[in-house]
Amino acid sequence: MEIQQSPLYRKYIELWGWTVLTLDGVNIFIRKIPFYGVLAKIQRPIDLPYIPRLVPFLKRHKVQRVLVEPTQDTNEKRYQEEIKSLSKFFSIHKESFLPTKTIYINLTKPKKELFQSFTESKRRGVRRAQKNRVIVKESNSIQDFIRTKNSSAGFLGEITTSGVNNLWNIFSPDHAAILLAYHNPTVQKQNNLPTPQSHPVGGILLLFWDFIAYYWIAGATKKGKKLFAPTLLVWEALKLSRKKGCTQFDFVGVFDERIQNQFQSWKGFTKFKKGFGGKEIYYPIKYR
Repeated sequence: MEIQQSPLYRKYIELWGWTVLTLDGVNIFIRKIPFYGVLAKIQRPIDLPYIPRLVPFLKRHKVQRVLVEPTQDTNEKRYQEEIKSLSKFFSIHKESFLPTKTIYINLTKPKKELFQSFTESKRRGVRRAQKNRVIVKESNSIQDFIRTKNSSAGFLGEITTSGVNNLWNIFSPDHAAILLAYHNPTVQKQNNLPTPQSHPVGGILLLFWDFIAYYWIAGATKKGKKLFAPTLLVWEALKLSRKKGCTQFDFVGVFDERIQNQFQSWKGFTKFKKGFGGKEIYYPIKYR
C-alpha cells in the first residue's frame, strides 16, 4: 500500500477539507471545488473499486469529475479500459496532482554498495560537506524545519510548507523523521545536539509507510547549498531509512519526459536526485 492509501494520509487530507470515503478497500477523496464542480480523487490504488459499484457510488455523492492516479503495479491496459468506462459517466481530470515518475533506491544493498552507486560528483559532495564541517542531526522540531524550508524558498516559502505542521503531527513519531544540517554547530555536551543558537542550513522531512521511506519535502539555504548540505542530507536520510527497516527510498517525484508541458521546473532537482543512483519508476498515465 502506498502512503496515499494509508489511514494516516486519510487523516491529513481530511484536514484540508476533503471528504474521504472507502469502497472496496480504496480511499476516495471527494471535494466540491468552486467553479469546477465535485471532484473525486482516487490516488495510488493498485486496483480501482469494481466499476459497476464505483459509478453509482460516485453518483450518489454528486461527483462530476474523477481523477485516478494508479500505482506502478497497476496493470496499464486494465487502467486504460477502466478510465474509458468512467469517462462515459464523468469528466476525467487529465492533469496529475501527484508525480507521474519517481526514483526508487534499493535500501537492502550493503551501505558501502549503496554509497558506491552514487555518481562520483555525489560521493565527492558528501565528502566535501563533511570537510566543510556540516553535521546532520535528527530533530523533533518541525518549526525549525519549516523556518529552514521557508528561508530556502524565498517569497514562496510559506506556500511550500503549508500544512507541514499538521502532516508532522499526524505521522510522527513512528512514521516520520526530521533531519537538519548545521554548519560547525555549537553542541550541548549532555546530549550531543546543536544548541538553540545553532541555525540549520538544510533539512529533510521523511515519511515512512509499509517499508518505504518518502523524501517528502526538503530545502537548504544558499549557505547550505554552497557547503553541499543537501547531498549529505540525502546520504544520512538513506542510512536512517535503512535503520528504520525500510527496503525502498522514494524520491517522491522527478520530471516525466512523457509529459513535457508539466512540472518543467522539476528538471533541476531531477538531475540532483538522479545522482544517487536508483531505478526510474513510471506510473501509468491517461493518454492525452
